[in-house]
Amino acid sequence: MLGKLIAEKMEDLTPGQQKTARFLLENSKEAAFLTASQLGEKVGVSESTVIRLASALGFDGYPALRMAVQDLLMERLTTLERIREYSGKEAKSLFHKAIKSDIDSLSWVQSTLDVKTIERLGEEIAKAKSILVVGHRSSRALAYYLYHYLSWLFANVELLDIETGIEKITRADEKTLVIGISFPRYTTWTVNMLKYAKKRKLKVAAITNDYSSPLARSSELVITAPWNPLSFIDSFTAPISIINCIILAAARTLGDGVRDKLAKLEEIWKETGVYQGKEQPGDAAKATIDFKE
Repeated sequence: MLGKLIAEKMEDLTPGQQKTARFLLENSKEAAFLTASQLGEKVGVSESTVIRLASALGFDGYPALRMAVQDLLMERLTTLERIREYSGKEAKSLFHKAIKSDIDSLSWVQSTLDVKTIERLGEEIAKAKSILVVGHRSSRALAYYLYHYLSWLFANVELLDIETGIEKITRADEKTLVIGISFPRYTTWTVNMLKYAKKRKLKVAAITNDYSSPLARSSELVITAPWNPLSFIDSFTAPISIINCIILAAARTLGDGVRDKLAKLEEIWKETGVYQGKEQPGDAAKATIDFKE
């Protein structure tokens, strides 16, 4: 996939090549039919920069790169067609439009789910000596959600804050995994934390909207989810769904031990009165997901 390839190579590209690569990802509908000269003019770089970008990405000339952009465009158009198949009646109000937008995002996630990368991140979480979760402003809610559920299963999870985050990354062991979460508008603090974590040679993963995201440039593992602005609100329905998959992937690495951990937590919660009333059908200890598939 072109997006993954560019994310992997981004740090090795020149500034002009990086600018061109981001244009290809963000404007595939336009870029898919441009010549090298036309693309360079659009981006504001030379034709030779465009040609060298193709070589740097491992393509046998610009025509091969353009074909990859066309494949990316077709993949996105095909996904949109699949989304339309599941679309219901036209939205009747602002609230219907908001819900339909979330449904479309979830349909996109379902049709483009990167299972292998999610499973790999689950494995990295399980074997990490410590896990540092980074997220700020509206994405702080996503970061807390991931931290909250991972802390049920792993004792070495920490949610970084803006006051002491840099110090904790500085002291982190080389076997630390840093997971950054941010969507447009990307927060400077999160981007800088991942840059610093990479500089410290820690393993870095990102949950963001696209491979052209500034988080992707510092990350070995990138998991994407569509982000939808609803008026002044950031809609995180799709990112939450992806994070659920990551949590389940990490839990699956524990095998049958996950039920023992949850059962012990239930005992503690009952002893300390964490929850009100009688046991509910959704109690963690009674989880029925079959991780073996």
